[in-house]
Amino acid sequence: MGGLLGPGHGLYQRWGDRWAGRGVRVLRVGYREPNNLDLCAHDLACGVEWARDAGAERVVVMGHSFGGAVAIRAAVVMAGSVAGVVTFATQSAGCEVAVALADRALLFFHGDQDEILPAGSSRAVQAIAGHGEVVILPGDGHLLAKSDDVMTERLDDWLPEVLGLG
Repeated sequence: MGGLLGPGHGLYQRWGDRWAGRGVRVLRVGYREPNNLDLCAHDLACGVEWARDAGAERVVVMGHSFGGAVAIRAAVVMAGSVAGVVTFATQSAGCEVAVALADRALLFFHGDQDEILPAGSSRAVQAIAGHGEVVILPGDGHLLAKSDDVMTERLDDWLPEVLGLG
């Protein structure tokens, strides 16, 4: 269901290689106890802190499915460090705290044929946050295996502004 490789066809790995080639530091975080929202958010928050200690000035966190809720929660507790959040077919459970992301950039991707979580999950998190962009991917399911190019193109436009890459 994604894991460290991400949604689509290993997009976290591919985007990591792509953005590292542009001088953007990339860190992928594995959870010590998958499906434990609090511990997973803590693990991601530690990754954000590590990135900041290594010199990152602005951080964007991403997560697929359950990982979307992890990214939202970690961004809430790392208010001074996380500039933006990207979710992919996120669940809404655990995202009740998204209202605290009022000043952060939010981007939600969701397939309209998701067989596990309806696109309404991303829209619900957007509504809780009070802002953000929801990109509905026509004909795509939970793993977002048909939309690599669309998501890559949107992130190529979105990330530089959020990361302050002039």
